[in-house]
Amino acid sequence: MGKALKIILIALLATLSGIVSYYFVQGWYNVIPWAIAALVIGYTSKSRRNSMINGAIFGYFLFLMYILLGYNGKTDASSLIGFGLFDLFFSLVGSIAGVAGAYIGNLLKSIINKADH
Repeated sequence: MGKALKIILIALLATLSGIVSYYFVQGWYNVIPWAIAALVIGYTSKSRRNSMINGAIFGYFLFLMYILLGYNGKTDASSLIGFGLFDLFFSLVGSIAGVAGAYIGNLLKSIINKADH
């Protein structure tokens, strides 16, 4: 699978995860499927660097969609611009969380591979 296609699929998976977890999973339980997805992304990545990039993309789009769906504020232009900036920058926190999860997933893969040899 090409690198660009994998990045697009990860972004779509993150967007879908954000939508599904917003509508069907309430409370802090959202963290469980998000963490599992980040671990899988890291585990399936070819290198540690790729796992961190893929995890960042996953976390960013996941937070972006989840926060966007939860917006119930005003619809005037200044409120929307303020919220949009908040959403874009807070999604960086999701990006960091995605990097951490994918890094751990990739680390688990290297531990398992060493144990097999």
